[in-house]
Amino acid sequence: MGEAISNITYDLIKPRLNEAIMTAKATIEGKIERPDIVIADTLFPPGGSIRADLSQGVMKLYYGTSTDCTYTAIRDDTQEVCFMLNGHLEDGIPVDWWFIGPDDELLERRHIKLGYKLKDIPKKSKNLTEIGLRLIDILKDVRNERTPQWANSAYQTSAVWGTGAWNLAFEFSSYEGIAGLYDGVAAKTYGFPDYWFSYVPWPPLVQTAIYSGRRKFILFSVGLMSENRLYFQHLEYEWQEQTKRNFPEIWDVGIVQQWQKMGVPFPKQTLECQLPNFRKEKTFKNEDFGFNYPPGEWITLDKLQMELQDVFEGYFFDITHETDPQSVTDLPSLIISKGIGRHTTFLRYPT
Repeated sequence: MGEAISNITYDLIKPRLNEAIMTAKATIEGKIERPDIVIADTLFPPGGSIRADLSQGVMKLYYGTSTDCTYTAIRDDTQEVCFMLNGHLEDGIPVDWWFIGPDDELLERRHIKLGYKLKDIPKKSKNLTEIGLRLIDILKDVRNERTPQWANSAYQTSAVWGTGAWNLAFEFSSYEGIAGLYDGVAAKTYGFPDYWFSYVPWPPLVQTAIYSGRRKFILFSVGLMSENRLYFQHLEYEWQEQTKRNFPEIWDVGIVQQWQKMGVPFPKQTLECQLPNFRKEKTFKNEDFGFNYPPGEWITLDKLQMELQDVFEGYFFDITHETDPQSVTDLPSLIISKGIGRHTTFLRYPT
């Protein structure tokens, strides 16, 4: 998995992040016909999704009026920084981003007081919070050198272990993605020694939502992102081919078998899922790591009347956490739109 996260490159993420900026611009300019039924990419967090008409207000609510955030992926095996992705928001609108990979000379830059190379900070720090603080010491100077016009903007870092980042990239359901995010940021409450993901400093609204618990966090977050309607994340052709070619086992287990054997849970099932008790020794002794979902059928290829390749396009559904899975008899009729951002196709208009 460490090697997999190191294979995320500038060319791989460029289309999605540029589309996030262009969709936001088109929305502000009134060039998108129905932004209320268009799902757009986000810079914060990178690879996330949000309804186009809600993006500016939500991003400003979460992150403030002028903010940089550098998302830092750490290899689990070497505990070294393998890539960094920085985004900048102005008045809640994504306007700029940069990316550095594992061979970039910036990772050789040293902390002015500690002398550590940037790439080595994770292995020389106690936890993600300390990692984030030490990264900011270096990255603020980098930001001020590259974009001095934003020298007075707020600065955040978000450090993440590579396996956690990779797993979230393959969550199709918006509800499952937010649930996975919560599990990462709340890992210490489950009995783990540290978070899997962390912001430094935490956006106050995010921190408050975390303290409310898993169910309320999911509902709060998906409520802001899409007014609780389910959407499927899209997966670009380049991501598909890179994973198939370099990591066929990840593709087979994470994508093919998931859809052929299980599918994706309805939002109601995600909310009612029971996690293993990670505080008990026997959970690890017995490797009992299964998440227990309530009984009932999931969203499958058969129900969607799709082939596997079709689900990668991204879909917005007229389905919420109040939808009873057993009451859904015609799933395709609940698809509102297909695609992402400026390339969205409208299929129906919700009531």
